[in-house]
Amino acid sequence: MKHGTPAMILLFFALLAAGCPGFAKEKEEKPASSAVSKPPVNVPAAILDITNSAEGSIPSGSTATKGKWTIDAGAKKLNVAPEPLLDSWLEFGPEIREKGATIVASGRAPGEGRLQSRFGAGLYGKNGFQLRFVPATQEIELVRRGVVLHREAFAHSGSDLCHLELSVKAERQHWIVSGRVWKGEEKRPGEAAFEYKIFAEELLFPLAGRSVLFATPFSGEPVSFASAKVFYGEFVVEGE
Repeated sequence: MKHGTPAMILLFFALLAAGCPGFAKEKEEKPASSAVSKPPVNVPAAILDITNSAEGSIPSGSTATKGKWTIDAGAKKLNVAPEPLLDSWLEFGPEIREKGATIVASGRAPGEGRLQSRFGAGLYGKNGFQLRFVPATQEIELVRRGVVLHREAFAHSGSDLCHLELSVKAERQHWIVSGRVWKGEEKRPGEAAFEYKIFAEELLFPLAGRSVLFATPFSGEPVSFASAKVFYGEFVVEGE
């Protein structure tokens, strides 16, 4: 077989370089690697559906154990009546037992001077932790079984909408309880207002129970809640 002329050889390599289907072998396309799906940052345990609840009812899945709780459908809020005057208590969501969780809620409590209502939210039922707004003393309080474990200054008016976030996480032989609070349209703080450490042996009772909203309407006007959500684990804002 005769060798081709130099011109034919040059043409052969030119066709290869140009990707001629008659000479060049098609490259096998590798399938695009499927993106690894990330788990959701915040896994909801419960959302108190105040917005879609009927007038005069309480949200589905909730239980009012103390006080009179009713939905104001027009204003889209959950009211706590001032009479009878007591520490009103409403539970919602599943029982969370011996695992970290976070509750985020918002509410307001009209009043003046020292006749101002207290209100807040908590985790793990009556043996758990509660974060409480106390407008009369311009403080927030971390409470467990009626005992104030920690106080932190927080200047606010009970008449204005306030947001609170209580988070509990396990760490070796103890629990870390942290709280965040902010007003109305303000941005959620990146740093917690406080962190409180408590050892498991100090608890006496296990952390197990439903999430709660509570209020004491000292002012004679209803305390109202606009929203409440519970998450498993810590609440994480992406990008922080």
